[in-house]
Amino acid sequence: MGMYEVTNRQYRKFKPSHSSKYYKSVSLNGDDQPVVYVSWNDAKAFILWLNVKTGKAFSLPTEAQWEYACRAGTGTIRYWGGGDGENAVCTYANVYDLTSKRVNERFSWGYFNCDDGYSATSPVGRFKSNNFGLYDMLGNVWEWCEDGYDKDAYLKHGRNNPLITNRSGRVLRGGSWNNESMIVRCAYCSSFDPSLADDFFWFRLVLSGHK
Repeated sequence: MGMYEVTNRQYRKFKPSHSSKYYKSVSLNGDDQPVVYVSWNDAKAFILWLNVKTGKAFSLPTEAQWEYACRAGTGTIRYWGGGDGENAVCTYANVYDLTSKRVNERFSWGYFNCDDGYSATSPVGRFKSNNFGLYDMLGNVWEWCEDGYDKDAYLKHGRNNPLITNRSGRVLRGGSWNNESMIVRCAYCSSFDPSLADDFFWFRLVLSGHK
């Protein structure tokens, strides 16, 4: 799995005209910021281009692969441990914190009482990694998974990396820079239409070998 989220610089190798736009007056277009305004369909098109270009087999992670990678061998709800670990969150993740709250006072949900220094997306790798050496698995931007969303996936399908394909909505994991505590955890998932793109949707790659 990629250590980092795919960046603007990387995505523009595929689509030079792509813009990740602004959030209010904050640019989301920095070379090392994660590429946003990318739908699940856009991510799949990028992967197809990359596989042809490199001769390798990149993909989106399955939901099970993503959660395994996020937890990184820990048994707590966030990979930095210590129960909820809310005191450490701004060391490990870009979340809805004091900086975000000052810029986004219209948000009605709770905020983390710490300061990560970013009011929108941060450049990748600015926070501590998890035990697998993966950065930004929680916070910063939601990450598209391969699966269609099924809330009962592990009840109705095999527990060893099931892949849900018979659903239209696609899974997003990890929460983002504008999400509260209950969402920024390894177990939480959401579902959106695969054509939807916004300022907090992004993707990370998995490499399974050569085609």
